[in-house]
Formats: sequence, C-alpha cells, structure tokens
Amino acid sequence: MEETFTASVPDLPEDFGVADDDGNIPSIDGILEKPDATPLVFYQGERMIGGAVVIINDDNNNILDLLFIDLNCLDKGIGYKAWLEIEKKYPHTKTWTTVTPPCLVRNVHFYVNKCGFNIIRKDDPKSPDAMFVFQKVMT
Repeated sequence: MEETFTASVPDLPEDFGVADDDGNIPSIDGILEKPDATPLVFYQGERMIGGAVVIINDDNNNILDLLFIDLNCLDKGIGYKAWLEIEKKYPHTKTWTTVTPPCLVRNVHFYVNKCGFNIIRKDDPKSPDAMFVFQKVMT
C-alpha cells in the first residue's frame, strides 16, 4: 500500500497535505482506527496484490475509504476486478461514495470511466488539498 501511494506523490501539488510531521505518507492505521472500517484484501494465488477499506452504513449509503493495487499489477484490469468484487460483496448498497484529488488523473479516470462513479462536487475547491467527491448510485 505504501509503495502505491508513494508512487502518486509526484503527481500531487507541493503543498498537498499527504505528509505527516516526519514527511511520511499516512499509514493505513489511521483509517483502520475508525470503528466502522472494514478492511478487504485482494489476492492473486497466494500473493497479496491490493486492498480496500470500506465503511458499510446501516442505510446502505456506503463509503469506499481506500482502494489500492500493487504497482506491479497496474494496467491489468485488477483494480476494476477488485471493485466488482466489492460491489458483489455488498449487494444491498444504494450508493458508494469516495474521494480523490483532482490532480490524480489516473484515479479520476478509473472511478468515472471504469467503475461508473460521477463527480458530485469538489470539496475545498480553492485549497491545494481539494478533493473530488465521487458517487455511484447502484441499481
């Protein structure tokens, strides 16, 4: 996971809030400390190739908090297959919501053009930490 996120750092604005006081990217620990966070892991054979963290709400308006794929597995359709597995695992979902920085064009393309999300707003549009908010309405 850290390698995947570290690879995105050059695409972020210099003052984007990804680094902590030590200059490290955030760890998954902060995400997993949320009481309602559900971690998922993706394997190919016996090798872990990615993971996700989802928040499943009582009203079935769920959140994709994190999705990552091993850098060696990019451009092979694995991220999309992982997303489809998440959708299958939670068939009662009404909506999925997630966020990503607008400057991570690869992520924006993935969510909109591959997974069927729509951009519903841009949080903090004047901030270097601006985020696109995506939503997918399930049928």
